[in-house]
Amino acid sequence: MKESVANQMISNDHEIRNFLFFLSDIHPLNLEDTLIGALAVDSSWGVVAEEVSKARREDAFVRSLEKLSLYIHVPFCSRICTFCHCPKVLLRRHSEIDDYIKVLLRQMMYFSSVYQGMDASSLCFGGGTPSILNEKEMATILDGVDQSFPASTRQIYMEIHPTSWTASKLAVLSGRGLYRASIGIQSFDEKVLKDVARSQTKKQVLWCLRSARKAAVPRLNVDLIAGLPGQTFKGFMSDLKLVIKEGVNEIHLQPYTSFAKEELSKAGGTFPEFLQRRDAMMTAGEELVLASGFRCKGLGGYLRDDKEAIRPEWEYLLPKRAFAAFGPFAMGEFPGAVFYRAGTSDPANELPTVKVAAQNSGYAMSQYALLAAINGLGEDVFFKYFGVALDKHCGAGLRYLQRYGLLAFAKGKWKFPGKWEFRRVREYAALSRVLFGNEILSRLKTKFRQRYNPHHDYENNETSFFKAFTQNWLMTLYYQKRV
Repeated sequence: MKESVANQMISNDHEIRNFLFFLSDIHPLNLEDTLIGALAVDSSWGVVAEEVSKARREDAFVRSLEKLSLYIHVPFCSRICTFCHCPKVLLRRHSEIDDYIKVLLRQMMYFSSVYQGMDASSLCFGGGTPSILNEKEMATILDGVDQSFPASTRQIYMEIHPTSWTASKLAVLSGRGLYRASIGIQSFDEKVLKDVARSQTKKQVLWCLRSARKAAVPRLNVDLIAGLPGQTFKGFMSDLKLVIKEGVNEIHLQPYTSFAKEELSKAGGTFPEFLQRRDAMMTAGEELVLASGFRCKGLGGYLRDDKEAIRPEWEYLLPKRAFAAFGPFAMGEFPGAVFYRAGTSDPANELPTVKVAAQNSGYAMSQYALLAAINGLGEDVFFKYFGVALDKHCGAGLRYLQRYGLLAFAKGKWKFPGKWEFRRVREYAALSRVLFGNEILSRLKTKFRQRYNPHHDYENNETSFFKAFTQNWLMTLYYQKRV
């Protein structure tokens, strides 16, 4: 096998370092799209279908992916929460949902043959606010899924806003295979919620939790945010103790990042002081959930009472399945073949607009390496899964990160060493993209040649520093060393 482009010599260190910090400014690191989305261009769904079909014929790694996770993005919200980074639109009239469903069903049917033969037994509703759909609309979408992607059984994952969830909606989904209900709590403090435009009561949240438990939903997740405006350490810990007491078996803790400098001034604090308060909540929160019988699951998540769901940390990041995403703003990916991001939906058009970036199996390997190195990138695991030696694929990039103290190698594993202080996390988020190799970085330089100024210091610019924090939740999630 030819040596990977990720192993080519990294030249002109100052230039590549500066460009990587520029990339972090314009394309923050996240789980779904570590880099490829920056190369996406206006295209068509026909190109997506063609790239997937071609790769399934010609690429052994792509053919090895037998599982297909279906994702349906419901972009509508009755209110826009100020902390949310997810793509969404304000629902102005309910007829917009009727138009949305018509396009959604056409889109799923269009891809029915493309993913034929794959195991499509997993379906996730995200948003936006998926629970804004009424019972009939949910049933119509589920019927469309069954028609386009038949499966003997299907596990449904549903994101829930407490103000739009009802007993009848729970009954509809429970009858179709509801496996995981994820309730966006964020905080029980109604004053804190009001400051971020979130409308729900403690009574509504507790009803959601208890009704899901009564319906025997196998997985019950809650989302909590640390560092919200007006939130206290005591209040955050009280919220966490309450959801643990209520018997949830999955918790996601996320650091608050969605604010402007004006918020800090209004609160009478500084950026470092805010980080210290928020980080204290995250640290104490993790200690509490681990002491309560939970174990780490992926990035920011914790599980308990489910031996099958608790796997080694690195296993959550392996590209073991394709993601077929439908609806406006949805991001989908077939690892080793293609990445795409849907645009707006117009009932007059057959399908939503779309931006597409082709990829190969080398990209999938680099993406895994970048994320796995946070907790430990094993040479044996990499070779066993991809059939390629890690050093052959991206050894030069790993040693480049080692030179800056961002990775260390011991006992067959590459891992981020020491404490995840914010500046170092930001540095890793930027420089780790050397793992994708000179070919992709050269393409990006060409694409952004009009925007990138090589004479500008992107690394030490105060605006860039603050922007990186406020736009990049993944980067801030690992601000401290994980155990």
